[in-house]
Amino acid sequence: MASSIEPEKTNEDFSTQEISAHLSAEVFETLWGHSRNALPSAVDYAYEQIWKRLIFSNEQKEQRLSDAALAEKLGVSRTPVRQALERLVQDGLVRSDPRRGFWVRTFTVQDIHEIYDLRGALEVLALRLAAPRLDPADLISQLELIRHIRERLEQQPVSLFLQCDFRLHALLVRASENSRLIHYLSALRSQFSIFQIKCTRNPLRMNPTLDDHEQILMALLENNIDKAASLLASHIVHSKVYVLADVFGEQESNT
Repeated sequence: MASSIEPEKTNEDFSTQEISAHLSAEVFETLWGHSRNALPSAVDYAYEQIWKRLIFSNEQKEQRLSDAALAEKLGVSRTPVRQALERLVQDGLVRSDPRRGFWVRTFTVQDIHEIYDLRGALEVLALRLAAPRLDPADLISQLELIRHIRERLEQQPVSLFLQCDFRLHALLVRASENSRLIHYLSALRSQFSIFQIKCTRNPLRMNPTLDDHEQILMALLENNIDKAASLLASHIVHSKVYVLADVFGEQESNT
């Protein structure tokens, strides 16, 4: 079956993307470090490297993923690469075509609505479960990080901002101590992380996002769980609107 995309060209584009090794490692550790194997296998290694490239890609287009090209690039055999790609299919980042192999998953406006609506429902549940277990010291630490970032906004501290964003949401989800909820949100987070990172490139998104985080943290410190849950729900709606505007060009008034 003919493809309008040249496989050799797309594989080269994908494998040579420039990403920040430090930032991608920080993000991966924040999201997956708690469940990482003490002795990562070749599959774990391939999964992490491909995941980073997918999440930090500047493109929003379909590209074929050659297991042979990726194996050569990563210095492993094709078998662990194929197994890693299958895991990424389960995460919703890759799609598998029996006749055409593995492809980078592309997302539509409808996908964004579904992803963020589901995220909102699940993260609010996680916050309500987590609230009684949260250590005030962790919340205060997050507030201090937000204030530190505000002091450096003119320097555009994208790395710090992203770490702050990922850490806050990871803190709330893990503190829920609901293993199934954590699992579902972890898989979903891989999908919306792509757009979270894309929106970070817009400096106009930093202050509003930090405002949302600060208000959520203050409500939790005041033990006002209903207010914190409402603020988190609104924050995720804001995030969806930003994605629709920045990535898909929809008007910000649309929700």
